[in-house]
Amino acid sequence: MSESLSPHFRAGLAALIGRTNVGKSTLVNALVGHKVSIVTPKPQTTRHVVHGVVNGPACQLVLVDTPGFFHTKSSKLVTELHRKARAALEGIDVVVHVVDPTREIGAEDEMVVEVLRGVSQPRVLCLNKSDVRAQPARDAWRARGSECAALVEISALKGAGLESLKAALFRLLPEHPPFYSPGEITNSNRDFQVAELIREQVYQLTGQEVPYRTVIELDAITESVTRDGQPFLEIKAAVLTPNDRYQRMLIGTGARMIRQIGTAARLELEKKLGQKVFLDLDVLVDRHVGE
Repeated sequence: MSESLSPHFRAGLAALIGRTNVGKSTLVNALVGHKVSIVTPKPQTTRHVVHGVVNGPACQLVLVDTPGFFHTKSSKLVTELHRKARAALEGIDVVVHVVDPTREIGAEDEMVVEVLRGVSQPRVLCLNKSDVRAQPARDAWRARGSECAALVEISALKGAGLESLKAALFRLLPEHPPFYSPGEITNSNRDFQVAELIREQVYQLTGQEVPYRTVIELDAITESVTRDGQPFLEIKAAVLTPNDRYQRMLIGTGARMIRQIGTAARLELEKKLGQKVFLDLDVLVDRHVGE
C-alpha cells in the first residue's frame, strides 16, 4: 500500500499569520522548495490566500499564506486584506504564528495576538530571522511560547531550523487523506502566477513611489512557436494604477521604467515557466483600483 493510501496518513492545513513583513511568504517558499508566493519589501504584498504543499513521510502539510496585518489608515483594500487573513483561519488544523524578534512588539503584533485569542487550533510560535544578530524582542516572544504547542526559531531566508518546524507541524496534523496529488505544489494556476510575478517586479523596482494598490490585468496568454520551432508564451498585460501621476512614474522618462519592469518580469516568468516569454506590458489608469 502506498503512503498516500495508508490508514495512518496525516494531512492538514496550516495557516501562517503575522504582522506584515515578518517573512511568511519567504517561509512558505522555503518550506515548499519552490516559489509559490511573491516576496517584496512592500507591506501587504500578499493579496490572496495561497497554498503551498509540503510532503513528508506518510503526511502532507498544506501551508496557507495570508496577507499580513498592517497598522495604517483605513481603506477598503486594507480592510479586505485583514478580512482575508482572518477568514483563512477557518477550517484549518494548525496555526503558525510567525513573528519578527528583530523588531519590538508593536500594534500590528497585538492585532494578530487578539485575532488568535479566538482560535482553538494548536499554535506553533515561529521566531523568524534567527540569522540577524540584534533581536530585541526575542526574549519577550520566547516568554509567550508556553501558550503554544511548540516554539521554533528559524531563518526562512537562510533555511535554518526548517526541518524542526516541519517536524513540529507534521506531529500536529490529523489523520486525513492528502489534499493534493503528488507533484502539485500550489493551488494557484498559471494566469495567477504570471500576474503575481509581474506585480512583484513593479514593487521591487519602484520602491515606495507607487501605491501598493496597483494591480495587474492579463489581457491574453498565447502559446506560439518561433521560426526555428521553439515554443514560447506571448503575454499581453497591463499595470493598472489609480491616477495619471503614478502612470507617468511607472512608464518613466523615455519609457525606461516600464522597460525595466518588463525585462525583470520576463526573466522571472521564464525561470518559473521553463520556457521563452515575450511580454507586452502597458500602463493604464483605473481610478477605482484598490478602493
